[in-house]
Amino acid sequence: MSKIDFRDPAQNLRAFVKLLGDLDPDKVAYSWFGGHIFAYVGNRPAQMLCGVEGFGVLRCDPQPGDKYRILNREIAFYSNPFTGQYLDHWKNPLNGTDCEPQPIHNHYVAAELSPVMKMDFEGTLREFPFTPPWTILGEDVFQVFEVHTAYPSPMKPQDWPRESPGELIRISEIFQRTAKLADVEDASRTSTHYTGTWTRIGPWLPWMLMGQAEGHIMYRTFMKKLYSIDELPAQLRAATEKRYPEFFAAPQRSDWGTPNDSSWGTYMKENRPRR
Repeated sequence: MSKIDFRDPAQNLRAFVKLLGDLDPDKVAYSWFGGHIFAYVGNRPAQMLCGVEGFGVLRCDPQPGDKYRILNREIAFYSNPFTGQYLDHWKNPLNGTDCEPQPIHNHYVAAELSPVMKMDFEGTLREFPFTPPWTILGEDVFQVFEVHTAYPSPMKPQDWPRESPGELIRISEIFQRTAKLADVEDASRTSTHYTGTWTRIGPWLPWMLMGQAEGHIMYRTFMKKLYSIDELPAQLRAATEKRYPEFFAAPQRSDWGTPNDSSWGTYMKENRPRR
C-alpha cells in the first residue's frame, strides 16, 4: 500500500509532476534520451534508418486548483546508427535521395495539466480525471503516460510535395518511467529521479523527403532524468553549445502563452520546399 492514492487525480498529478520535473518552479530538470529510428513500409520488416539523441530542459509552475504549467525546451540530433556520429548529410535508403537532417529544436513546448483535464474530441469538449497508471512492484514504481493524436497537417502537400506526409498527421507517444517508490512518496523531495523509455510512432520527417509515400517511422529510445547537466554526453553537449546554446535554459514562467513550437512549424520557418 502506497502513501499516495494514485486513484486520486490531484495526488496522481502531483506525483507525476514531481517525476517529470521539479515541484519548485525556480528549479529545472534535464532529461536525456537516445536510441534509433525505424521505418515501416508495407509488409517489409522494420528497417533501421538512423540514430537520435537529445535532451529536454523543463520547468514546472504550480497554479491554483492543483494545476501545473509545464514549460519545456527540447533538442535532438540525428546520427549514424552504427557509429553514433551526428549527421550533416544522409542518403535515404528508401528512395536514394540525398538529405540534410534537421535537428529537433523546439524552443517552446508547454501544457497545463489539471486534476480534471478538458480536451476536444471531434468537436465535443469532454472532461476526464488525470489518472495515468502507476504500477508498484516491491521498491519500484512504474509510470506510463501516453499521448495519441491526429490533426490536420500544417504542412500542406500542395505547397510541400516532398516534405509533407499528407493532409493528416497521426502520432502516438508512449513514455514509460521507473522510479523508487520511497522517493516518489517522500514529501521532503520536490523532484524524483527516473529511468525509462520513449516510443514515438509518426509520419516521415520533412527532411527525409518521403512526401506522401506509404509507411511510417518509429522512435525507440531510452531516457533518463539527469542529476546534473554534467551527465550529458560530450558530443551532445558540444553540438548544443555550438549550434543552439539557448537550449540549456528552460522557458521562464513569464513565457506562458507563447505559441508552441513543433518540428513541422520549425521546418517551415527555416526551409523552402524542395522541388
